[in-house]
Amino acid sequence: MADHTPVLRIITSAARDSLSPLGLAQRGRSRLWIDDHGWWLGVVEFTPPRLAGSGLYVGAMWLWHDVDHLAFHVEVIRVGSELSRTEDQFTPLALELSRQAAANVTALRGKFPALPDVARYLTSKPVRGGSLWDSCGSAVAT
Repeated sequence: MADHTPVLRIITSAARDSLSPLGLAQRGRSRLWIDDHGWWLGVVEFTPPRLAGSGLYVGAMWLWHDVDHLAFHVEVIRVGSELSRTEDQFTPLALELSRQAAANVTALRGKFPALPDVARYLTSKPVRGGSLWDSCGSAVAT
């Protein structure tokens, strides 16, 4: 069920101002924005809190993982919930969240412009015990 609250309208407007000029596309009418690089996605999610308002996740998803959902394989930022009490109070908070999202999307683009950069990033991370995905990602990227 789609969220048709004033909060979503405010978040969408703020995200359009900050993310659309960077070429990100909103996924339907959701709180998700996608930065498609062909082999990886930048994913921005304005998270719904239990009450009206929003938080923010920004990260990268490697498209060589065969999954049927969006995932954060590299998480850049996680901002806690900003509650909405009134539209006037929440609008500047939503604008700040969208500016943070845009800054982090730009940072991801700078961090992962090509596969060798991803390979360096993945091989520099400590290997998690029992996880083959990190090694698999490093192999794919090299």
